[in-house]
Amino acid sequence: MVVITIEQNLVVVIIDGLNEETAREELGFVAGLVEQNKGMQVTVRSILPSLSRPCYASIFTGTSPQETGIVSNIQSVKLTIPSVFDLIEQEGGTSAISGYHWMSELYHEAPFNHVQHREQNNNEKGFTFGRFYFEDSYPDSHVYIDAEAMRVRNNPNLVVIHPMGVDDTGHKFGSHSSEYRGKAALNDALLANFLPNWLKEGYQVIVTADHGMNHHGSHGGTTDSERIVPLYLFSEKIGATGHLDMEMPQTQLAHMMCYMLGLEKAATMQSMEQKVQDQLLMKKGALS
Repeated sequence: MVVITIEQNLVVVIIDGLNEETAREELGFVAGLVEQNKGMQVTVRSILPSLSRPCYASIFTGTSPQETGIVSNIQSVKLTIPSVFDLIEQEGGTSAISGYHWMSELYHEAPFNHVQHREQNNNEKGFTFGRFYFEDSYPDSHVYIDAEAMRVRNNPNLVVIHPMGVDDTGHKFGSHSSEYRGKAALNDALLANFLPNWLKEGYQVIVTADHGMNHHGSHGGTTDSERIVPLYLFSEKIGATGHLDMEMPQTQLAHMMCYMLGLEKAATMQSMEQKVQDQLLMKKGALS
């Protein structure tokens, strides 16, 4: 696939710590769109270790932790592997992140400076605009509003929204708790408030998670509750609708984003498998 311009904008929502079981039961608005064939739902298996910072790195670079070198949550470093943000910048486009400060460290500069990096505008490399928080209890509603303000003001080609409330609550009460489920439902309500307008204004939308959560209130291991996360897609570029019984490796999300934006993926990014292409796009050999 050789495309030199960004074809269509994209919003990516990464609900930190949301496992697929809870998403299926609590994201009623999002599930309703899928049920009405206005979107598609598949399963994603996260990388290992199923920890936040390694997942953030893999989602946007399309590479494994062993390739990025980000294998724990305590590594405060900037990535050197090309990311989706870099590809957008190279094509003259813009991107925005409203999220946890570890994303700023990975894709802009490390360590995070609470004064200088809390708000970022017109970065020359990587993502263009940023609003970052550094306390896990920062309200999810504020994360969405911070992102929406950047989107309305700057019309970026890629908007990343990364709320932490589900993960923070899961660590405190476990994934089987009413508190954890309530935070998932809150994100569904926030999506119901914003997602229809994103679609109306021509944005494609991805809703997923970095990793899951187990009933003990932890993640990082190999169990399905920690690794299996949801993926909801809303785009005319996706040939299928409804729920597809298919599992997709997390390292292929970067290629999917490139396809949706109309960008050629970086050589280091893992390609979407042909079976994934065939089921998602319903077009044999749709990607190079």
